Amino acid sequence: MDNLIGKKLDGLYEVKELIGSGGMANVYKAVMLGKNGPIPAGTVVAVKVLRKEFMHDPDLVRRFKNESKAISLLNHPNIVKVYDVSVSDDLQYIVMEYVDGMTLREYLNERGGKLTSRETVHFISQILKALEHAHANGVVHRDIKPQNIMLLDNGQLRMMDFGIARISRAENQLLGGKAMGSVHYISPEQAKGDETGCTSDIYSVGVMMYEMLSGHLPFDADDMMEVAIKQISDTPRPLQELAPEVPSALVEITEKAMAKLPQNRYASAREMLDALDTYVQNPSVQFEYQYITEDAPEKVVKRTMNQNRANRRAEQPAPRSRKKAPRKKRRTVFLPALFGITVAFVIACLALCWLILNDSSGLMNNKADITLNDYVGMTRDEAQGTDQVVSGQISVDWEEEYNTNYAEGIIYKQSPVAGRTVREGQSVTLTVSLGTQYITVPDLTNYVQADAEQQLKDLGVSVLVTQAVEPTVASGAVIRTDPAAGSQVAAGSTVVVYISRPQVATTTKVPSLVGMSTEDARTLLVQNHLSLGGQTQQYSSQPAGTVLSQSPEAGSEAKLNSRVSIVVSAGPQPQPEPEAPSDSTGSGDWWSGLFGGGSSSSSGASSSPAETGGGEQSTEGSGGNTQTGGGITDWWSSLLG
Repeated sequence: MDNLIGKKLDGLYEVKELIGSGGMANVYKAVMLGKNGPIPAGTVVAVKVLRKEFMHDPDLVRRFKNESKAISLLNHPNIVKVYDVSVSDDLQYIVMEYVDGMTLREYLNERGGKLTSRETVHFISQILKALEHAHANGVVHRDIKPQNIMLLDNGQLRMMDFGIARISRAENQLLGGKAMGSVHYISPEQAKGDETGCTSDIYSVGVMMYEMLSGHLPFDADDMMEVAIKQISDTPRPLQELAPEVPSALVEITEKAMAKLPQNRYASAREMLDALDTYVQNPSVQFEYQYITEDAPEKVVKRTMNQNRANRRAEQPAPRSRKKAPRKKRRTVFLPALFGITVAFVIACLALCWLILNDSSGLMNNKADITLNDYVGMTRDEAQGTDQVVSGQISVDWEEEYNTNYAEGIIYKQSPVAGRTVREGQSVTLTVSLGTQYITVPDLTNYVQADAEQQLKDLGVSVLVTQAVEPTVASGAVIRTDPAAGSQVAAGSTVVVYISRPQVATTTKVPSLVGMSTEDARTLLVQNHLSLGGQTQQYSSQPAGTVLSQSPEAGSEAKLNSRVSIVVSAGPQPQPEPEAPSDSTGSGDWWSGLFGGGSSSSSGASSSPAETGGGEQSTEGSGGNTQTGGGITDWWSSLLG
C-alpha cells in the first residue's frame, strides 16, 4: 500500500487514493481540510508529489520546481488551476484542480483515433488559447500531447503537466544531453537538442491536428530514436492523401504549423487561432502559404567588388585602335555629366538661400538652448505655472487620452522627453490623462461567436472564449458573458464569452444483459462503449452460459470503457446417484414381483431344474421357498397347456 494514502499533508490535505503515476511524480486524489487553506474545506483536489527516489536528483527537482513556478503564473479556463505549492527537503508537492473526465488520448482512442473537422477545430482552438496565455506569461510548455490534456463532459479542455516547461530566457531545455518531450510530438529543433521557443509548441499542436484529422501520427517507428530522426529530416505523408475529405484550408493550417523551420510556422498561437477563425467563417478559403527552404538563397545577392569589376570587364567590347575611337566620342560622354553636376549645385545653392531667407528672423534672434523640465505627474494648471511656460521658453500643445494608470487631469506623457536640450521657443506636446475609460458590456446572448468577438474588440476589451453546454442556446452561439451584460468594465480588460456546444458524453447507460449468452453480452457491451468484467457461475434452471444477473444494473450510468460483471448459469444442479443393491437380494425381489411369488429368504436354498431333472421342484428348507418354486411351475404349466 502507498505510504501516503490516508496521510495529511501539512495538516491541510488528506490523501485518499492514487489516481496517476508519471515519470517523476505520483498524482493523488485528496480532500481539503479545515478552514485555513487556500480553498474551501471539503474541496476535492489533485496533489502531484515528487517521488522520494528523485528528491536528491538536482535535475528532476529543478524540473518539478519549474512546473510549480510555471503553472503558478497561469490563470486560464483551459489550464488546470494551481491552488498551492509546497517545497521542502522532505516533501515537494503541487495542489491542483481535480478534473473529473478523460484525457484527450482516451477520447481519441474511443473515436477510433480520428475526429471530424469540426471537433478538431473545437479542440485545437482551446489548446491554442491556453498556449497564447502561457506564452504571454513567458511559459513554453514543450510537451504538448493528447495525454496531457483533460476533457470535461461539457467539451472544455484543461491543459496540464508543465513538468518540462521552460520559463522564457531562464534555462536550457536539455537534461543529461537528451531532448525533452514526447518524441512523437516534439519539434525538429527539440529533437536535435537546440533552443526551443513558442514555435516549438506550435509544431506539437500541428502534429496533434494531423493525428486528429487523419487518424495517424506523422512519424512512427519501434525505436524512439528513429522517430526523433524522422522529426528532423523526413516529410510526413501528405494529409490530403490520408484524409481527402478534410478541407484544404485545414490541410494548409496543419502543414504550416508542422513546418521544419521555426520561421516557416505560425509566429504565435494567436496567429494560428486567427487562421482557424478565418476558416470557420469561410471553410472554402485558400491561404496559399509560401515557405522558404533552409538552403534557399537570399532574395538579393550582393556581388563583391572584384566580381563587379570582372563582370564589367567581361561586358566591355574588345579594345579598338585609336584611329577607330576618336576622342570626340569621349567628350560627348563627359559634357552631359558635367552639366548635370552644375545644375545640381545651382539648385542646392538656391535651396540654401531660400532656407536662410525664410528663417532669417530665427537666426537674427539668437535663441538660447534650454533643457526641458519634467512635466509628467503635474496637473495642467501646475504645468502652465512653471517658469519655462510662463516665460515663453516653450510653447505647449495639449492632448488628452484615456489612461488607467494615471488619474484624470494628470500629465502622463511629454514629447520631447524631460532632460532633452531644445531651442528656446520649442513646441512641447503634453498628454493629459482622462482617467480610466469604462464601457458597458453589451447583451450578446444568441450572437454568433465571430460577431460577438468583433463587437467586444471594437469596444476596446480583450475577449476570452470558452465553451459550455446550454440546451436552450444553439451550438456556436453566445450563452452569456462574464462580466454580465450591462456591467461596467475598464477598457483593455478581459470579457469571457461562453459559447454553446453539444454535450460530450463521458458516461453511458448500462444495457440489460440478463437472458443473453456470454458472447452476445460481450458484443452488446462493446457497442455501448463498455467491456465485460468478471464472470461467476451459478447453478440454475437456465441453459448453461446464460446471463442470470449483472453489476452495475441495467439502466444505470457508468463511465465509458468501464467493466460490467455478470453471473452466468452453469445449468441444472446434478442429482446424487442411488447406492447399487447386492445381486442376490435384488434378483430375488425382482423375480418375486414379476411372478407374484412370496418373498425370498436368505436362509433357504433352492435346486435348479437341472438338478431335479425337470418336473416339480423339490425344495428343502423353509416353507416360503417351497411356495415360490411351486408358483413358477404352475405358471409355466398354465402357459404351456
